Amino acid sequence: MAIDQKGQSLLEVIVASSVGILVVGALTFATIFSLRNASFAKTSAQATKLAQEGIERVRMGRDRNAPISGVFQIDGNDIVSWDDPNLWSSQIRPNCTPNCYFNIDSSGKLQYLTAASAIPSIAETVGQFKRVIILSDDPSSYSTQKQVTSIVTWTDFAGPHESKLMTILRKL
Repeated sequence: MAIDQKGQSLLEVIVASSVGILVVGALTFATIFSLRNASFAKTSAQATKLAQEGIERVRMGRDRNAPISGVFQIDGNDIVSWDDPNLWSSQIRPNCTPNCYFNIDSSGKLQYLTAASAIPSIAETVGQFKRVIILSDDPSSYSTQKQVTSIVTWTDFAGPHESKLMTILRKL
């Protein structure tokens, strides 16, 4: 009596293995993609929070008439605080082309860095982020309002990113 032995052919094993590898690869790719997106969302939220904190610190500095350090000049006059009449009576734009960059400390004190077209390398570092403040004229009324922009930048696996918030501050 002969026994019939049937099994899987080599082709069937290769096809089944290939399908299994494709499924595992797709699941791995989806997991990595999801983790990267979650990481980016978390980092982006942190950057936006730092930008908002920068705006609040500037507002607090204006409210408390915090000093402005560094050699920040408008029309040849050194600007030393938020209460300085030269800050409000003159336009910032001709003196800072294209932007006036500042660091901000926890008490709301602005430290003038430079007038430049790009964020200076001496920007405040907070963990993996760099934060700067831009002070500029509000287009509608430079004599009673100034535009404040808080920019937070960071670099990750996908390249450089930034979170930017703007507000208008009025003269007190």
